[in-house]
Amino acid sequence: MSADTTVEEGERGAAGAAPERVRVLHVERDVGVGALTEQYVEAAYPSVEVTHVRGTGYGGEVAAAVAEGVDCVVTDHRPPLTDAGVVAGTVAAVDETVPVVVFSAAPDERIEGAAAVLRKRSGLDGLDALVGTVVGLAADGDGE
Repeated sequence: MSADTTVEEGERGAAGAAPERVRVLHVERDVGVGALTEQYVEAAYPSVEVTHVRGTGYGGEVAAAVAEGVDCVVTDHRPPLTDAGVVAGTVAAVDETVPVVVFSAAPDERIEGAAAVLRKRSGLDGLDALVGTVVGLAADGDGE
């Protein structure tokens, strides 16, 4: 899997049309980055609802949020504080149908359990690519 794997905005998975609402859990230890990501994504993409949890102590927070219902989990990868492999394992233990997207400045291309790995880029184009990937994955899982 390439670190630049993306699904273009508007591209839909095998299930067809984009879901009306996409619930995303964003695991990011930097509260400022989490808040800015949430603000931009929800303003630019009204059908995408973002919930942010910090990367430290993420096990219980992630499991609880997935149990409440999300369509996709986006996580940073900066071990030891935020380990995308551990996040993916936590998600799979609760609901193995929920895809995990790694969104990191220094992604490891071989993160077990990740549906996609994207490199953070400066500017908003990285967030736009992330939303395209998330919506595509949610469409793939819609109705499964």
